[in-house]
Amino acid sequence: MNRRDMLRAAIGGGAGIALIGLQRACLADTNLDGLPQNVVLDDHGRKLLAAIAETIMPETDTPGAIAAGVPQFVELILSDWYTAEERQPVLEGMAALDEDCASAFGGSFAACTEAQRTEALARTEGSDMFAILKSLTVNGYFTSEVGATSQPGYNPMPGVYREVVFDKATGRWV
Repeated sequence: MNRRDMLRAAIGGGAGIALIGLQRACLADTNLDGLPQNVVLDDHGRKLLAAIAETIMPETDTPGAIAAGVPQFVELILSDWYTAEERQPVLEGMAALDEDCASAFGGSFAACTEAQRTEALARTEGSDMFAILKSLTVNGYFTSEVGATSQPGYNPMPGVYREVVFDKATGRWV
């Protein structure tokens, strides 16, 4: 079972409002690594989304959101699995964040320094945009191979391995 299949299994039972589109995608057994069919972001929107995702899950001694393919994952969920009404607060929030950075720092969010991005994104905490993008970023990161295998303590086979063999003399597995 790969990590995206595990996500499908985990989310199939229910999810919060921030994961409603992701829940639909998982239940529909969609390819979560595919390209969106209903494109809603232009190039500027993609750069903005990538910068937001990388600010939420930055590259440190482990890969960040961009290396894990999170922006593409989030775009797929927003584009194909959120309704227009559900995605509206996200798109409006992203535009407002970009405008806030332009007035506060003289450039787009993607052009800001890491410290400026962190400051600007912190001001959006509590908004629908922040809740949804943070949730999708974290889910996309930890269900990617890069995100899961790069974490300290990653163990692909938890538990202790004990070889079991059939003892012909006793007719039992030991």
